[in-house]
Amino acid sequence: MARRDGSGRGETRGVRALERGLAVLAAMNRHKVASVVELARETRLPRPTVYRLLETLGRAGFVTRSGSADRFCLARRVRTLSDGFVDDEWITTIATPLMAAFTAAHVWPVALMTFEEGRMLIRETTHPASSLSIDYGMVGRRLPMLRTAAGRSYLAFCPANERRTILDMLSHSPEPEDRYDERRLPALLRDIRARGCALQDREINPKTSGISVPIVGQRLLGCVSMVWIASALTLEEAQQRFLTPLLTLASRIAGEVDDRRVYGFSERKPGASLRQLGRTRGSHNEIAGNNVSKPSSTRSAAMNGVTPR
Repeated sequence: MARRDGSGRGETRGVRALERGLAVLAAMNRHKVASVVELARETRLPRPTVYRLLETLGRAGFVTRSGSADRFCLARRVRTLSDGFVDDEWITTIATPLMAAFTAAHVWPVALMTFEEGRMLIRETTHPASSLSIDYGMVGRRLPMLRTAAGRSYLAFCPANERRTILDMLSHSPEPEDRYDERRLPALLRDIRARGCALQDREINPKTSGISVPIVGQRLLGCVSMVWIASALTLEEAQQRFLTPLLTLASRIAGEVDDRRVYGFSERKPGASLRQLGRTRGSHNEIAGNNVSKPSSTRSAAMNGVTPR
């Protein structure tokens, strides 16, 4: 460990050593097995430095030799470095600029929501960026599952076993807002799945309505919802105008989260993955609703049990 001389130089050298060690781990993550020469070339570090870093990482249990004396691979313990970092953290970082692009194009604010302890947690919103927003201080709020479009969307698109667990949790809740009709709810959720979105009409704020779509990657990650002043748009108008851009936004978020999971330690490759391109085919122009073919049909019947105006 570097000694401190009162000038802070020792501390700086220590941080630099950490950066070099992480660079070696990132390089190894891109190779199943790598030699010192290969790692030195990729990280642009001197071979003696790479060798010392590998010895240190080996003693800590993150790296192990692979057969040949000069080749190394990641050890099982390296997984402990990512176990505590979940998709919910990635999704906020990834979704924020995409959501900002949506609101810049469509003006109305959107919110990123994930399931947490029987509620939908608002992780991020573009309310501050929207001139038409009347809701502020929303980040961190937990909203009821059955009274929100996001909650109903999550219930409709989550796996059946998760849905049963959530509904069992709600059935034991003392909160009146968690009560539901066991006979009507299955049909309501089927309708949401068929339509691709859930809607709510002034159920949380008497002045606003909302539409929410699921963010589905390798698993259901959460929902993205748009909120508008109820007197400005009917539910049917909002669905017709904004469902396609919202679905594109959700698909972009899901694709980038899946890519981040695949690459792990390594930085994302420049450009989108083939999977992502095949699914979304574009950039922020798609989120803005440009160059995106609209759904061939949309259902305008009773939505979530609420008849549009």
